Amino acid sequence: MQNKPSWYPSRFGAEDEIGAANLITPERVLKAAALIKTGRTYPLAVPVSKDLPAFRHRSFKLYNIQPGEQAGKTTGPNQFTFNDELAVAWTGVGTQLNGIGHIGINHVYYNGNDAKDFVTVEGVKKLGVEKVPPLVARGVVLDMAVHFGVDIVPGGTTITVADIEATLARQGIAIEAGDVVLFNTGWLELIGKDDKQFLEVEPGIDIEAAK
Repeated sequence: MQNKPSWYPSRFGAEDEIGAANLITPERVLKAAALIKTGRTYPLAVPVSKDLPAFRHRSFKLYNIQPGEQAGKTTGPNQFTFNDELAVAWTGVGTQLNGIGHIGINHVYYNGNDAKDFVTVEGVKKLGVEKVPPLVARGVVLDMAVHFGVDIVPGGTTITVADIEATLARQGIAIEAGDVVLFNTGWLELIGKDDKQFLEVEPGIDIEAAK
């Protein structure tokens, strides 16, 4: 390729496949673990079901298959019966973790990988989600709903560097290398209340904020 954009090769090396996840080093994991005081856990996932609003063509269907029960039969001397689950689903429904090969620019992906060289109908040969390491890190939650003075940040709202800096100052915290940053916009509150709005343009950070 000629005239390569400035975003590749990666600062983590021309063959790197995990990007900023490189910043979550063993030292950072130990530092994050030292922050644990109560041992309480907080689920961040969205419960996935057939009723969850999904982007365009996507859907999620789960079927409970009961071979023994449906046939009125049992298996073996212990009269064994069981339930089996069949999922017919797009992986991009609800909570999801994408590999770094999910989004590209004009068919060029992270580290200058051209789609024709690694994308196949059976999956990607590089940059897949299986390359993402366990993400154990300090979580920094930025409450953008409070920052904008609303319950739900309006769709299409751009969260800028200035917005992030103002929120950090208000909350009295700082972002460090290797942190996982979460933005509370209230957008998930739309699920089941206004699914049409939920599927329209959500608020989010701009390129400079991402950097």
